[in-house]
Amino acid sequence: MNTNDIIIRKAENCDLEPVQTLLSTYFLDMDGVDIGDFIVAKSGGRVLGCAAVIDQKYPELHSIAVHPNHRSRGIGALLVKHICANAPDRWEYLYVRTAAPDFFERVGFLKLQDHEKTTLWADCAGCDKFEGCRQSAMRLCLK
Repeated sequence: MNTNDIIIRKAENCDLEPVQTLLSTYFLDMDGVDIGDFIVAKSGGRVLGCAAVIDQKYPELHSIAVHPNHRSRGIGALLVKHICANAPDRWEYLYVRTAAPDFFERVGFLKLQDHEKTTLWADCAGCDKFEGCRQSAMRLCLK
């Protein structure tokens, strides 16, 4: 399978269970995110990847996951490109908190300093595990 066989589209209610299953593979959840906030990468009727953006104070790539059997095939990059191509004009940057910074660097994100997490996310500012946090804060310039 190549990336030409993949369709990226807005998630629908029928995608809820496959998205939840895919996210749980990576210990991710949908807390505070509606299925309508997701996009999915599908091929042959199967959800191979998904991603969601939460557009609150700053647009944050909340969850992105690709089925383990289909990783390293460009699906994650397709999801990020789709989000960027369809981003509202008012978005200057897209942010992410991640334990997988290498992937995000490959698709154009830059690492931020740890202290910048506290200005972007209130839950980071008040976190008692902040000093030992393994998540990198990253930003992609959209303009």
